[in-house]
Amino acid sequence: MSAQPQQNQMNTDIERELAQRLDNAKNENRPAEVMIAGNLYRLVPVDDVHMTDEPSATYDPQKMREAIHAAAGTMKGVNREELFADLRAERGQDSIGRPAE
Repeated sequence: MSAQPQQNQMNTDIERELAQRLDNAKNENRPAEVMIAGNLYRLVPVDDVHMTDEPSATYDPQKMREAIHAAAGTMKGVNREELFADLRAERGQDSIGRPAE
């Protein structure tokens, strides 16, 4: 499901409350969250949300190379056979949207 902008008029008191929560979250460098009808929603500025269904729209090859180089060596010292055995075992477990193999 892709995010689509919806222009709605909002009650002034609610708008003020949300603006205060957003401001507090920004000052605390954390996402703003609000519980509505038992569901938790994260509020983010529109500029922070990429509104596209195209996966490569924000792909930056240079950033990808930097990330790969930054991750180099992070698995050093890990027992490969034990890791692969753990991964095989996890594939055998049920998970949301994917039954066990």
